[in-house]
This record gives sequence, C-alpha cells and structure tokens, in this order.
Amino acid sequence: MDYCQWLNNSFKDELPSGLVLRLPTEAEWEKAARGTGANAWPWGNESDTIKCNSDESGQGGTTPVGRYSPRGDSPYGCADMAGNVWEWTHSLRKPYPYQSNDGREDKNSSGRRVLRGGSFGMSMSMVRCAVRAVPSLLYDTVGFRVVASPNLS
Repeated sequence: MDYCQWLNNSFKDELPSGLVLRLPTEAEWEKAARGTGANAWPWGNESDTIKCNSDESGQGGTTPVGRYSPRGDSPYGCADMAGNVWEWTHSLRKPYPYQSNDGREDKNSSGRRVLRGGSFGMSMSMVRCAVRAVPSLLYDTVGFRVVASPNLS
C-alpha cells in the first residue's frame, strides 16, 4: 500500500480524475480472475497445466508476466491470476461471505491481508480462483498487482 501511495504521488498529474492506484480488494481480485461465470480457474473449469505456472508446470520459479497469455488469461484479459506468485489484496482476512462494510477494507486497520492466486510451488488445486491465504513464513513467493480505480471510502 505504501508503494501504491508512492505511485499516486509520483503520477498524480497523469491519472484520470477520480482514479487512484491501489491494491485490488479481495472481491475485485476474484471477479477479475473468475469473470462472470464463476470459473474455477481464470480460463474455465478444467485444470490445465499449460495455462499457468503451478508446481505441475515444472518451472520451479517465477516466470515473466504474460508467459501463459492469452491461453491462461481471465475472461477480462487479466494475465497470471493463477500461479506464479501469491498476490496481496487490500482486504483484511475476514470470513466469507464478503461484506465490504465490515472493516476489511479499512486501510488504517492492522492485521493480515489476504493473498490470492497461489504460486509456482502450489498444486493446481491451490491456484484456483477461490483459494485464499494469509501471509506466513511459508509464502516467500508473494507479489502484487496494482489497479486504477476509485479510492476506497
């Protein structure tokens, strides 16, 4: 979130009015990954090791963004939503169902933020769109994506 703040300060004159750069909420991340059909994986409901960087792909490490595009992209054209690295979201870990007004999107609250997407070291069952994790010492393969969106109130 500090990096996003730095980006916003650095590019404030270039951003369209009303938009900021920030981490996606957990709900935004999942929607971008699943599409409207609630896919198990970004590309659909069938496991396919040639569409993402999971343990079964045999890469053994991260790969460049877009290596599995377009075959592994989500319905919205988002690349690498499954595998490669776990991705930070803005959301604090709270139970489902998702409630945007339960404090999970309070940027000033402390607590563990949710990771989504799995990593190159996880099996295909763990890089599904629905899998959620919280940071621990086990997740040394964490990254993030930035969205341009209205600020969270």
